[in-house]
Amino acid sequence: MIKLSDDLKKRFVNALTDGVAMVVGYVDRNGDPHVSPYGSLHASGDDRLALWVRNPDGDLIHGIARNANVAVFYAQLSSRTFVRMRGRARVANDAAERAQVFDGMHPFEQRGDPERKGVAIVIELDSAAGREADGTMFSMTR
Repeated sequence: MIKLSDDLKKRFVNALTDGVAMVVGYVDRNGDPHVSPYGSLHASGDDRLALWVRNPDGDLIHGIARNANVAVFYAQLSSRTFVRMRGRARVANDAAERAQVFDGMHPFEQRGDPERKGVAIVIELDSAAGREADGTMFSMTR
């Protein structure tokens, strides 16, 4: 069972403010591996992440249509906190779910798409492993 701690959830949504990149790895539309930071990435549940992609024609959107498997990495070196996560990404088309993703992300990212023309992505986590700020090591699977 995967249950992200409240501390990690807080760190994820504040990553942009803290100067920490949350990086998503995926296979792009050409079939090539790709990594990209997303300031909008946040926990949307105990075992789920969400992010907002401003460009509806972006590589991530096309990539997950072909291969939903993604990897996410968070590392805050100052606190020695890191998390490696794997999961399956999907586009959220339901209006309520889109609103939840948009409302859950960092306010700076919200200001980047005030008309909400972007795409909401939900990642159902299959695994999460890493180190909490208090030094606790963890490894969880679905």
